[in-house]
Amino acid sequence: MMKINSYQSITDAIASLYPVPIPLDKIAKDEGLCVIYDNYGKDTFDGMTWYEPKLDRFFIHINIERGNTENSNKGRFTLAHELGHYFIDHHRLAMESGKMQPHIHCYNPFGKNEEWVIEREADCFAANLLMPLSQFKMDLEGKIFSGQLIQLVAAKYHVSFSACAIRYMHLNIVPIFLIYAEEGKIKWQMHSKDFPFFVMRHGNFKVPENTVMGDYFYNHESSCCKQSEIVYACDCFHTYTEEQNRLQFYEYCIPYKKCAFSIFWEK
Repeated sequence: MMKINSYQSITDAIASLYPVPIPLDKIAKDEGLCVIYDNYGKDTFDGMTWYEPKLDRFFIHINIERGNTENSNKGRFTLAHELGHYFIDHHRLAMESGKMQPHIHCYNPFGKNEEWVIEREADCFAANLLMPLSQFKMDLEGKIFSGQLIQLVAAKYHVSFSACAIRYMHLNIVPIFLIYAEEGKIKWQMHSKDFPFFVMRHGNFKVPENTVMGDYFYNHESSCCKQSEIVYACDCFHTYTEEQNRLQFYEYCIPYKKCAFSIFWEK
């Protein structure tokens, strides 16, 4: 097995050996890992990694009942996350020594304990493995930013639109603001370090009405979704001056049933 210290180094080394989209099941097979896709209940976990000392082998369980079907975007991210627990040294060694119990993964962006830190490390590993940095940057740098661009790149790497957008956000090429909501309530929001605003108009609670996402939730209107629409800062973000109020942004919203995901960037 590869023994490399930082997970950025690990993912770079792995990516250099395989084509895009990264073949996760082949990586697991090459490492001697046993990956099992099965139904484990909707209210349980997305993925779980455990070590069997009698067999000296790691097992990864992927819960298809939560949408983690083999080779689906969500299933690929979950498997990449679980591979992170195996390849990141202190995760693997803790499982081998029994200091970390059979590890389950169920996304919780609001946790702040030690387990949350471990999960974020595995998420970062997954994003780096699925979207190798050098190739990913080449696909995006010098391109006019749009939601359609993110969709094209996401399809190339076989990842979800949101995973690709988050990866792009951290690069800060074009500052963007991301928001995910369910039934009109904001579940999480994040932004590039150079984006001019830090929080939505109603904070972490209600989706602003005069946005494409707001139109979808409150008026059941989706005709403006999946295309770049102009919105004003005063309608979207917590602003402080008249000059800020007049700033224009593009919004690209992807709705799905009772959920929606939007990207904002400056016009």
